[in-house]
Amino acid sequence: MVRYRTADGKGILLVGDSRTLKMIPNRSVGVILTSPPYWVRGRGRESGLRYAKRLAVEHGREWNRILAPIGDLWIVIGDRYDGREWAGMDGLVTDWFRKTGWSLQAKGLWVEQPSKARWDDRVNYLLHFKKASRRSPPPRTTLCWQLPIPRAVPGGQWDATPHPVVRELLALSADGTILDPFFGSGTVGLIAGRMGRPWIGIERDHKQAQFAARRLRLTRIR
Repeated sequence: MVRYRTADGKGILLVGDSRTLKMIPNRSVGVILTSPPYWVRGRGRESGLRYAKRLAVEHGREWNRILAPIGDLWIVIGDRYDGREWAGMDGLVTDWFRKTGWSLQAKGLWVEQPSKARWDDRVNYLLHFKKASRRSPPPRTTLCWQLPIPRAVPGGQWDATPHPVVRELLALSADGTILDPFFGSGTVGLIAGRMGRPWIGIERDHKQAQFAARRLRLTRIR
């Protein structure tokens, strides 16, 4: 497996598929914060349900294994108007994560303003989960932002989540290592590093991983 790391060793980027995280020990991660690839293909509720099921079953169960008992899972997920109605993706994802051992503890959103997405009135949900046996008090602040979509980093893919949102969600989360299993251009690792937090990124696209490594000034481990 290709690996990269920061100069101080606190950040590690692994090139691989986040559905299998055998290299990460059980209960060793404090926070999972990620924005999965958004549902942009297909129409109708059944297509949206299949997307939510794959996320919860193929990824969520492995996340449950590696997350500490008091750890936090944050999923940033976009909604979509499919030509007939809004999908209500937050509800679809929440239902499937409940079925696979999670409980929803908080909910917020950031709205793209002004909207320039492929569909109008882009809404991005912030879903905070704990393991089903755990509870947490409501956040001290309302999780709501109106922000412009971040500019694409030259040479990389579009980064979906604005820096202020990532920073606030991490500040509200448990201590310990931060994992982003859909690392993309590396914004979660960038913010985590600035906050002095150890982090792990997983990215299956080799070219995108190389870009994130350059952006974060990582060194390949041989």
